[in-house]
Amino acid sequence: MKDKQKAEEIAAQRVQLLSPLLAEGLDSAKAKELKAQICEQTGLSERTLRRYLERYRREGFSGLKPMSKGRQPSEAVIAEPLMEQAILLRREVPGRSVAQIIQILEWEGRIAPGEIKRSTLQEKLTQRGYSSRHMRMYAESGVAARRFQQRHRNRLWHSDIK
Repeated sequence: MKDKQKAEEIAAQRVQLLSPLLAEGLDSAKAKELKAQICEQTGLSERTLRRYLERYRREGFSGLKPMSKGRQPSEAVIAEPLMEQAILLRREVPGRSVAQIIQILEWEGRIAPGEIKRSTLQEKLTQRGYSSRHMRMYAESGVAARRFQQRHRNRLWHSDIK
């Protein structure tokens, strides 16, 4: 989690929730009864409670802190000048693949081999409107979309019925 204090508060709440189950000499019947009672009061599932308990026993207090959501993608994965160069290469030859663009950038010494993944560059080109599909659409028609109209009003009526 980004907010460390919030993570600490959540972990403290979870420890407080588990405290009756952490008592020494607690027999299994009493533990089962306590778990059911805690689940009923808090609305947590028994599986969640078991998970919290297991993580607390394995990792201690830090095991009860919420997990982060993995790597958060940042916008600056590919530097702007590098992205502009990739767009320029795509516009130069619209049929050029992303792998070829990366290869050219490596040959020119702009990036180290393996620095940019093909999927990342493909995603960034698509966000900017330079995917292979967009480039094909521009190459075939010259424009992305054309208007469907007649020169004078009421010359053509169009409808769609379904």
